[in-house]
Amino acid sequence: MIAFKILFWAAVAAIIYTYVGYPVVLFLLSSISQMMRDLRFLLTRGERRSTLGESDDWPTVTLIISAYNEENIIDRRIRNSLELDYPRDKLEIIVASDGSTDATNDIVGSYSEHGVKLINRPDRRGKVFVLNRTVPKAAHEIVVLSDANTMCEPDALRHLVSPFCNDNVGVVVGEMVLESANQEHKGESHYWRYEAILKLMENKLRAILGANGGFYAIRKELFVPVPDSTLNDDFVIPLKIVEKGYQQVYSTEARVTEKTAVDVGTEFARHKRIAAGNFQSIFMLWRLLNPFRGYIAFTFVSHKIMRWCAPFFMIAAFAANIPLLAESLRCYGVLFVLQLLFYGGAWLGGQSDNPLLRKLCATQYYFVSMNIGMLQGFLNFLRGSQKVTWEKAPR
Repeated sequence: MIAFKILFWAAVAAIIYTYVGYPVVLFLLSSISQMMRDLRFLLTRGERRSTLGESDDWPTVTLIISAYNEENIIDRRIRNSLELDYPRDKLEIIVASDGSTDATNDIVGSYSEHGVKLINRPDRRGKVFVLNRTVPKAAHEIVVLSDANTMCEPDALRHLVSPFCNDNVGVVVGEMVLESANQEHKGESHYWRYEAILKLMENKLRAILGANGGFYAIRKELFVPVPDSTLNDDFVIPLKIVEKGYQQVYSTEARVTEKTAVDVGTEFARHKRIAAGNFQSIFMLWRLLNPFRGYIAFTFVSHKIMRWCAPFFMIAAFAANIPLLAESLRCYGVLFVLQLLFYGGAWLGGQSDNPLLRKLCATQYYFVSMNIGMLQGFLNFLRGSQKVTWEKAPR
């Protein structure tokens, strides 16, 4: 029984640390870091933040929009890009089409007189394949990578590129706001807000990990082509730049929006793909796990690797709890019932016909389905069966 107790409490401790303990530690560390910066500012009265002002100061930017069969949204996305509050003579817009077979390419072509360029790959090879061959063709010094279903606020691009006035900044990540497609499944948007809070605190430690593929910027000269088999390009590409010693910055004012999936269940395949990419990225970015890298190693382990291992912790806690029922129903019986209630609530969140019940259990459903997807993604990674291309979730 001693072995089961150790396994159970170690698994529970790992889960608690991953989702509660780490945010608390992160809050303390980021608060201390902010306090030290404030103190240095008071003592030296140096510039706290560099900013860009006049139009002549703004860098030239190439906006690359990745697309695959986006005929329902690409027209709106292009108009959204043309309406950005940014000097038009300093902005190049490229739509990189990954073998689209619908009207996407025709729609993009209709905007050629507005300076929008189409780079079409006739055969679908995956987003990374397209980016590896499109980024080097960008005409300008800053490259912004974005998706077709991402909508920018008018001033988002200005806020995104502003931190590049600091020569040490190599990557800037925008603020993604997820809008729920319906009222019954808000689990993903809730979870995303939780992630945004962590990212804000990690930013104070200069230990941001990866980006969201919807809106981030890099210095073109620092771009490192990654293997075409890379699954999570928005995680690996930015961190390859961080490996070189450059900073990654989180700009909360560079706001963009995306719609969540119509049903959380349709996101399951996406979770599996991301999970397979997560485990793949550990082997591609192992240098960042060096403790001498500072906070980036700490956040990589605590925020990412521990999170990716959460399904194994959950299984261990549930399995180890069963033989412990014979020892103490008062303690382990209650804990087992709580686990059953949690997983039962997740099941109801996905299967119940009652809209109110589905809404109440949406977060549990999203959390459990995300971890099941993580587990299956790990198995796909071991088998090498995860495709580079993906099927879009209806939004």
